[in-house]
Amino acid sequence: MTKFTKLTSALAMAFALSAGGFYTPVSFAETAAERQQRIQERRDRRTQVVSERTGRSVSRAFDLYQEDKTNEARQILIDTRTSSDFDRAFVDRYIGQLFIGDDNKRALEYLQRAAQPDVLSFNDQANVLETIAQLHMGEENFREAIEAYNKWMHFTGDEKHDVFMRIAQAHQLLEQYAQVIDPINRAIAMAPEPIEAYYTLKFAALFEAQRIPEATAVLEEMVVLFPASAQWWFYLGSTYQMQEDFIKALSALRVARILGYMETSQHFQMYGQMYANNEVPFRAASIFEEQMKAGVIPENRTLLMATASNFQAAREYVKAAEFYGRLGQLENDPEAFRRQGDALLNIQRYRNAITAFNRALELNVENPARVQMSLVNAHFYLEQYPQALAAAQQARRDSALARQARSWEQYIREKAKQKGVDL
Repeated sequence: MTKFTKLTSALAMAFALSAGGFYTPVSFAETAAERQQRIQERRDRRTQVVSERTGRSVSRAFDLYQEDKTNEARQILIDTRTSSDFDRAFVDRYIGQLFIGDDNKRALEYLQRAAQPDVLSFNDQANVLETIAQLHMGEENFREAIEAYNKWMHFTGDEKHDVFMRIAQAHQLLEQYAQVIDPINRAIAMAPEPIEAYYTLKFAALFEAQRIPEATAVLEEMVVLFPASAQWWFYLGSTYQMQEDFIKALSALRVARILGYMETSQHFQMYGQMYANNEVPFRAASIFEEQMKAGVIPENRTLLMATASNFQAAREYVKAAEFYGRLGQLENDPEAFRRQGDALLNIQRYRNAITAFNRALELNVENPARVQMSLVNAHFYLEQYPQALAAAQQARRDSALARQARSWEQYIREKAKQKGVDL
């Protein structure tokens, strides 16, 4: 789950790099009619023009900019003296635009000065406010960007799905997950067609907020809306698993397999484990075996143990013994050899079991008396009574097994006597 949590956080960061923008709900206390009237008055107000002197400076700066002399163009505008708020805002707007990309902090400084008196034409003022928001986003000034987008929305009265998306992104990057949901829902509702990035952000926010059932519901929509995006099937399986709904988790992964999306080691490990969670150990072990043979998943301790233990749970003792043995050979693991011996005992392959148990003892298995008791069984059923008696005597040294070992000693002596074997 840690990987899963990291993956969603990284996804949210990627959104920030691919777009820009933020949101907090507008809290201005006005009716819809008052708002509409205010916006219309702004649209209808008389268009101003710059003074002749300011106009000459702007014209010279524009010519220099056309000649790729941006620094000189900026300096002319910076040196320009203005006689009205409108002229000053008009010039500051152009200065700010010329700093974008070279010095975004200074660009913000000039654009904010241009916007402050609210004297530019409606379209110019709207453009400045939106540019301020985008620059704050680029500079990772997320709270300031939220405020700027809020001002843009209040000024223009516009509601666009991409703006709500940027607003939601801002809250996500500020880890304000609960505040992501309203704007991203608006973005989804307003978009002319389903946009995968919008749903992805909604899922990520709900997941990070640990609202797993709601995050799962979003994924259920996504696999229908965006069936070609393989990852959502695996995320859906994971969120079902987090809720211990193993049947649905397995169903999601089976669909992914049918659609040909299952390719990576992680996918197949998850798939096999889901069968184990649904108490279908043979299928789980078979998937692990098949994919190890194909070289898709690694033959390491974890997967060899998972394969062996699932075959054992399925009473496929031959296969279980094989994989316990492979693990024992891979890591000189005494516990793996002990388990191999137990599996072989179950199918009465006593000689092979004795070899496995002896190897476990050679490698200093953690509970040697337990292994000695297993050797008692194997030697006894091979009618190797002296070896069985010796193993019982070794096991008797462990106080927890002493009583059982003494019983075996007596039984072994009786059987040996019956068979005419001298102990």
